[in-house]
Amino acid sequence: MSSVSAVSQSSSAASVTPATTQIGALAGQTQENQFLTLLTTELQNQDPTQPTDPTQFVTQLAQFSTVEQLTQSNTTLTSISSSLNGMALGQYSGLINNTVTATPSTLTVPTSGSVSVPLTYNITNAALTNPYIAVTNASGNLVASLPVSGTTGSVTFDGTDGQGNTLPAGQYSVALVGTPAGQTSGSTSSAGTLTTTDVVASVTQGATGSWNLQLQNGQTVAANGVTSAN
Repeated sequence: MSSVSAVSQSSSAASVTPATTQIGALAGQTQENQFLTLLTTELQNQDPTQPTDPTQFVTQLAQFSTVEQLTQSNTTLTSISSSLNGMALGQYSGLINNTVTATPSTLTVPTSGSVSVPLTYNITNAALTNPYIAVTNASGNLVASLPVSGTTGSVTFDGTDGQGNTLPAGQYSVALVGTPAGQTSGSTSSAGTLTTTDVVASVTQGATGSWNLQLQNGQTVAANGVTSAN
């Protein structure tokens, strides 16, 4: 009876899996630990008469290695991205309270309707006729046309349409355009470049990760569109 009891106790002790202490670089990583636990359980409970197919075993190990490498790559890329964002923020924040000249792609009309944005134009496509600064709404409709003369100069956008009516609050696209020779007035092409100059009030990051500069006149320009700063 005592020998049977001893054998039973020994068998029970052997069936208990001791707690595992996780150590090393992968300790605490849920995906890796779950996979190793599943793999160990599979080996412990396989049928001795039908052992695990070596090919399937190697495939599982390869898949695990691939997942591990992808996870580590994502972690590394996230770290690099955070570092680069920090560097960019430090660089652009240094422009606050400095005067910058940048290329605007949009103009903002505030809810107050009061806006005054100086725009400097430089016509580089002399083959175009009737050059002007086109302000269009979100639907692509022309809502304001600022005439220009000469190859270079400056005009001011005051937030009104061609009849002097204040435009609805919001963002509008802006571009220097002209009419190609032999085309109707409705056909336009880029006539050159536009720039605006003002003091930087703040730095913001868009949803896509791009950095923008908020100017004191209420306009927003892309940080990578800055052509000069002082």
